[in-house]
Amino acid sequence: MRQILGEVLMRQLVVIIAAVLGAWSTTAMAQTSTVENGGDREKFIGTFQLIMTEVKDINGTWREEPNFNRFGYITYSDTGYMSVATMDRNRVALAGNQPTPEEAQKALQGYRGYYGPYTVNEAEQFVVHHRAGQITPGGEVDAKRFFDFVGNRLILTPAPASGVKEEATRHIVWERVPEVTLSAEAKRLVGFRRLLYTERYTEQNGSIVKQEQRDERWTGSYIIYTPTGHMMAHLMDKDGRIPYAGDIPTPEEALAAYRSYYGYFGRFTVYENEEPQYVVHNQEGTLNPGRDMDVQRFYQFRGNVLRLGAATQTSDGETTGLHLYWERLPPR
Repeated sequence: MRQILGEVLMRQLVVIIAAVLGAWSTTAMAQTSTVENGGDREKFIGTFQLIMTEVKDINGTWREEPNFNRFGYITYSDTGYMSVATMDRNRVALAGNQPTPEEAQKALQGYRGYYGPYTVNEAEQFVVHHRAGQITPGGEVDAKRFFDFVGNRLILTPAPASGVKEEATRHIVWERVPEVTLSAEAKRLVGFRRLLYTERYTEQNGSIVKQEQRDERWTGSYIIYTPTGHMMAHLMDKDGRIPYAGDIPTPEEALAAYRSYYGYFGRFTVYENEEPQYVVHNQEGTLNPGRDMDVQRFYQFRGNVLRLGAATQTSDGETTGLHLYWERLPPR
């Protein structure tokens, strides 16, 4: 009897151990699958187009913001960097080549942009945009956004002062943009790059006769090319950024900020079969209202550095130009 009872207990123990091991195995497989398939951070990777903003009314109901008239993009790389740029539609163009203080104030109100690394907190469902640079001098550095993925859309909810998502009053709704077919040459441009320095030069008969000292004032600016065929440029003078005295800049403060920051975004096209090769930036949106245009940039790769040539000017047989040297950012 004791032997039979012992055998029964042993069989039950084996069943229990098998069940425990099976449950552990299922959990482990689920965890492995999550790692292989990517969690929430993986969902961020890509470019999203601004669709709408929503506000919460006094009854707690989310409604589309009336008279919404902005467009733009936000992009996240698999290397840990992000960039965003949006612009109001129907902005008033500048009267001249340079803005008045009042025009600069309106221009800044109609354009938003910042860039830098990002961190995803999957447990608490928020992303932090660590702003390495932004259009507002001295503004908030780390921007916390709660996130929700609904189908093809990304909903970002700016964290309120309390830090509680349920007390937030605004949603920013983005829709994923599909990737496009890029040539092997165009793919070499794709990624986030940081400006190392700029260099002015003078040419005569195709040869450089004068080259000025490297200018590093704009070091830290970003240029981004994405697999969706879009690009963004954020150019910021690191030495010329003076924080506003209040929440809203005075016209004079706005003019100083305008002069120390330049940004634009749109699609890009690579002309790799031309000599020399060049890329065209289609400025769908730009800080300078009314100046959206196609900008041609001659390019050359030097190892991990991309050299872009800005527009040249010719006078009395001499051509002056500007080279910008961009280094690819390493994975974080």
